[in-house]
Amino acid sequence: MSPSWAGTRRVLLHGGTIYSPVSPFATAMLVDGDTIAWLGEDSAANAHRDSADVVIDLRGALVTPGFVDAHVHTTSTGLALSGLDLTTAGSMAEAMAMLSAHAATSTDPTILGHGWDDTRWSDHRAPTRDDVDRAAPGRLVYLSRIDVHSAAVSSALVAAAPGIEGLAGFDASGPMSRAAHHAVREIALASIGPAQRRAAQVQARDRAASLGVVAMHEMAGPSISSAEDLTDLLALSVEQPGPVITGYWGELASEGGLDRARDIGAFAVGGDLSVDGAIGSRTACLIHPYADAPDSVGAQYLSAEEIAEHVIAVSSAGMQAGFHVIGDGGCRAVVDGLIAAAERVGVARMRALTHRLEHAEMLSDQHIDDLASLGVTASLQPMFDGLWGGPSGMYAERLGVDRVRGMNRVADLVGRGVLVAFGSDAPVTPLGPWAAVRAAVLHHEPAQRLSARAAFSAHTRSGWRAIGQPETGTLAPGAPAHYALWSSQHIAVQAPDERISAWSTDPRSGTPGLPTLSAEGPLPTCLRTVIHGTPVFDSFDD
Repeated sequence: MSPSWAGTRRVLLHGGTIYSPVSPFATAMLVDGDTIAWLGEDSAANAHRDSADVVIDLRGALVTPGFVDAHVHTTSTGLALSGLDLTTAGSMAEAMAMLSAHAATSTDPTILGHGWDDTRWSDHRAPTRDDVDRAAPGRLVYLSRIDVHSAAVSSALVAAAPGIEGLAGFDASGPMSRAAHHAVREIALASIGPAQRRAAQVQARDRAASLGVVAMHEMAGPSISSAEDLTDLLALSVEQPGPVITGYWGELASEGGLDRARDIGAFAVGGDLSVDGAIGSRTACLIHPYADAPDSVGAQYLSAEEIAEHVIAVSSAGMQAGFHVIGDGGCRAVVDGLIAAAERVGVARMRALTHRLEHAEMLSDQHIDDLASLGVTASLQPMFDGLWGGPSGMYAERLGVDRVRGMNRVADLVGRGVLVAFGSDAPVTPLGPWAAVRAAVLHHEPAQRLSARAAFSAHTRSGWRAIGQPETGTLAPGAPAHYALWSSQHIAVQAPDERISAWSTDPRSGTPGLPTLSAEGPLPTCLRTVIHGTPVFDSFDD
């Protein structure tokens, strides 16, 4: 159903390049209200000129379907955009200096910061409690690590969490992880009032729209955000123009998650329902120990039996289930749970509901085959490999080079028929869909590289397919008018080419296609984003 702010005018665009599978030579497009009505060449566009309310000369701009970010934390992203962003800190000392400067002007009850990454610092030292206290004396401070699976906190925040000393992951001096991290995070997020939350959500949606994003899958849950946060965000999506929000509520059905998801209006009972943690925080569940922490195999939060029972309950209710999983130990548990659930529910019903996994970074060959047979969607983040992959990246430091080569198996998943949808996990990695497409095209492991066309599809149409809307995400007559205009210096001619890392492998030789994506070249610039026929971002001069 279209929102109240959906477009009502007939708009004719001409003089550009239209990326459409049904009209590969199109240079013009007619939008009738919130629906695409026609595509064709400029020579045929005059027939629609008189009936159009608005005629736009694209002046060579590229028109594509808008992006879907299939994994976002909207409020946290907005808070990072407007608050203490530590992603640029080059050292622990610099991060603490940034905290000190922010604390001097902030009147917020809790100082929220995000993005420190000790693996990128020369001393590789995470902030201690004393470091935080010296930078912001007496303040409640929560500083999430880049992966948001651990956090440096102040003594005042620890004191506000009674009983935290007995929780798994409690550290008397260093960052909190596991259950202790969840406890301090809940306290920190509870300090955010409705006005601050709404402002953060608006800012995040605005930023996404400026990057050509037309839809986002919000990953919420009791230890991630709150029911109020997701309820407000879903209402905002209906009330104000901006990216369409689909809600995921990550809580076990046995703990009331199914009922809460229904009450909130969430699409699925899953998403960031964590089987394990993250590699950077050494909480991803591994089969073999961490290379830089030989006494640890991480953390497993859910057993295969708990996973199976959750999937059975959610499937019986006719809803989609899903899990956050990263390590190979976690992947083994979640696939075992899915197989056990299928024995009770039936493979046909499992496939119809398209349950999904978030991240799934360390899958085996057998796991991929099992996911394909059960119709499970893989929600992946190409920038994970882009930022932390390769022989000298953080993953290699934590796991060793050999294990890194078998991570983030994008091409293997696509090649075996698994539906792959791309997202950012913002604020873990920044909103930026073209950067993600480029990361998939230039994957550190050559065998896992996608063509530009396949990567673009994973970040557009696949996101809609993952929520049961296969008719959306392409430019075709009858499809919803969700699209973006781009300025790009280099549009590739789509022709068969062995160098799949450099070109879209569309066989239509000579057909204009997607922008070329090189490691050093500029990314396309968004000129206008249109959702339901309504411009929600605009820098294009008509």
